[in-house]
Amino acid sequence: MQVQRSMSPLTALFLGLFGVVAVGIVSGAAVTVYALSVVDGKASNIIGFATGTMEGLPDLLRALPPTVGDLLNDRRAPEYAPNIDVQAALLADERTGVSRPVLTITNQGDDVVSMLAIRVAAVNAAGNPIRDWTQVAATPLAIEGEWRGPLFPHETRHIVVSSCRGPVASASLDNAITVTEIAELRLWNGEGTAPADVSRVSLD
Repeated sequence: MQVQRSMSPLTALFLGLFGVVAVGIVSGAAVTVYALSVVDGKASNIIGFATGTMEGLPDLLRALPPTVGDLLNDRRAPEYAPNIDVQAALLADERTGVSRPVLTITNQGDDVVSMLAIRVAAVNAAGNPIRDWTQVAATPLAIEGEWRGPLFPHETRHIVVSSCRGPVASASLDNAITVTEIAELRLWNGEGTAPADVSRVSLD
């Protein structure tokens, strides 16, 4: 007669933990494989959709009405900055007694500037900034107000800077100077062309 030995509590605990860990590993692997397959399928669909959209975007832009297409038909061009001459001065308004910067901007190059933003700071004699402004000097379309339109080659534009932070009293600007910086510069690509940065996009 064969005597069946009882399992010790320690052995039973070990076997139980081993079984739980094994089941957990198998379940985790199955969930991981399923998740990867779902993600791979979704990613393939998204990449395919994006690739088709980007490939058709230049044709879509060329099919838009000229006025709408010109809004998108430009590129950022920091290398063109040396062709933009910006002169700034602080002039007091005789009626109100407050001062605002006046900008004189000349496009010395041969390209059409579709977007130009200028940062202007008033700096006192100690070199500390008193007030600063951001002024849009050129836009893709000329409508009214801040939409001044593109700046054509060899043209000069004069702007009285508006201030969302309020004007500066003339007395606080004694011995102050103006410092300018080009904050944004974009050039028109030309008629019948698609944006250069769009036509070069690849998702491969």
